[in-house]
Amino acid sequence: MTTAREGARKVPYAFSYRVPDEFVRLPEADTLAGWDEALGRLMPEADQEELAAAGLQMRRFLPMLEEGGETTVLTAMCAGTEDVAGEERLSMGLLAVSARPSDHDDQLMAAEGIYRAKEQKFFAGQREPVELDYELGKGLQGEQDMLLAVKLPGGPGVMSASLRSLTLPTGEAGAAGPVIPFASLQLVVPAPYGYCAYVTIATPSVFLLDSYCMRLAHVGRTFGFDVPTGGGGTGSGE
Repeated sequence: MTTAREGARKVPYAFSYRVPDEFVRLPEADTLAGWDEALGRLMPEADQEELAAAGLQMRRFLPMLEEGGETTVLTAMCAGTEDVAGEERLSMGLLAVSARPSDHDDQLMAAEGIYRAKEQKFFAGQREPVELDYELGKGLQGEQDMLLAVKLPGGPGVMSASLRSLTLPTGEAGAAGPVIPFASLQLVVPAPYGYCAYVTIATPSVFLLDSYCMRLAHVGRTFGFDVPTGGGGTGSGE
């Protein structure tokens, strides 16, 4: 199935992946009814006011999951509680899987270019970042950003995690709303040629950054490319 949001370019793609079970797929059309249904499945004990507030907050994060020229394959959400130092804390996250055209025919070279571009974006002008060296990934750690070149079953990839702040709108012209922290995580996996696959997570639950990094790594470990046939493309996920 190939789906594209308005303004996106349709990209022939073929890959498979699995997302963690706690994520519930959102409807392709961003309707309030669809959000209410998804949140009702995720938060069965919440009342209508709580569901409406949670839905409003999460919809504000949708623009962070998309960039121009993408074909969106999946948008999903998780909500619940997780233990943080013996205390149950609210955990909410949005996940998007997408494909974007890329003029490359070598996965490793494409991954290297993506890594260098992100390195410049994250660390230019900063003090020397800390080098990271793991069995399946090497990279850099700064004050607000982490960047890794990783080895995946589907080929080389680039994983990043960033802490930022978001000013919420108030509905009044020119008025700034409250500022909240959020985390943005992304995995980019170049296909053998013609496009890159993106897995992006946005969450206001910054105190659960490690937990969401593990979720992103789970998707990466299950990611694989199939050979496109017939000029079209399919993406599959469970």
